[in-house]
Amino acid sequence: MAGLSAAMDAAIAGHGRVVMLAGEPGIGKTRMAQELAAYAESLGAQVWWGSCHEQQGAPPYWPWVQLIRFYIQRTDPGPLATQMGPGAADISEIIPEVLDKLPDLKPPSPLEPEQARFRLFESISNFLKNIAQSQPMMLVLDDLQWADQPSLLLLEFLSNLLFDSKIMVLGTYRDIEVSREHPLSSTLAQLARTESYHREELGGLEGEYVAQLIKDISGAAPSQELVQAIYGHTEGNPFFMTEVIRLLGERRGS
Repeated sequence: MAGLSAAMDAAIAGHGRVVMLAGEPGIGKTRMAQELAAYAESLGAQVWWGSCHEQQGAPPYWPWVQLIRFYIQRTDPGPLATQMGPGAADISEIIPEVLDKLPDLKPPSPLEPEQARFRLFESISNFLKNIAQSQPMMLVLDDLQWADQPSLLLLEFLSNLLFDSKIMVLGTYRDIEVSREHPLSSTLAQLARTESYHREELGGLEGEYVAQLIKDISGAAPSQELVQAIYGHTEGNPFFMTEVIRLLGERRGS
C-alpha cells in the first residue's frame, strides 16, 4: 500500500502517475483499489471507476465510457462544455450522453480513421486534465486483461501526458492471464517507458496474516498445523482461504 499511496501523493502534488496492480484472481486487487480510492478521497481527489468485462460484445473504449459517463451525468452543461472545449463533439462519438447535455454540438469533421482516433484521444486527455486542474482525480480501470485494444491504446496515449497533471490512473489485471502475445503485454511495455509508470504485484498472505484471517472468520485462534494446512492448499490467496475456512466451519457445525 505504501507504493500506491506514494503514487497518489505524487499525483496530488501535480506529478501524474500510472500504476498497474497485478495479481492472480482473488488475491485482493479490487479491494486494494478500493482502499486506495478511499485514501484518494480523503485527500480531496475524485475517483472514477471503469471495469472491463470478459464477455464479448462490449462497445469500444468500454471502461473509459463508464467512468466518463458517470461524470457527465452529474455535471451541468455549462461546466461540461468548458471542460470538454472543442473536443466535445469527438467525445460524443463514443459517449452519446454528451449530446443530452450539449444538444447543439455539430458532428466532428470527418478524418481518416487513425487521425480521428488521435483527435479523440487528445480530446479525452485534455478533458480529463482540465477537470484535474480544479480537483485531483484517480481513474480506476479494473480487470485490464479483458480490455479491448482501443481502450489500451487510449491508456498508452494518456500516460505520456500525465507528468504535469493531478491525475493517477490505477489499472488492475490478472498477470497469470497476460502472455507475451496478449495485447496488454504490449501496453505494459509502452507504459514502462514513461516516467509516470509504477507497478505493484500482490502476493498471498503469509504467517501471522493467515492466522489472523482464520481467527477473524472462525472466531477462534487456529493451531499452527491448521494455519500451515490452509496455506498449503491456498498459497495464501485471500479469496480461496476464506472459502476453505468457511467450508471447514460449516462441516464442524453440521
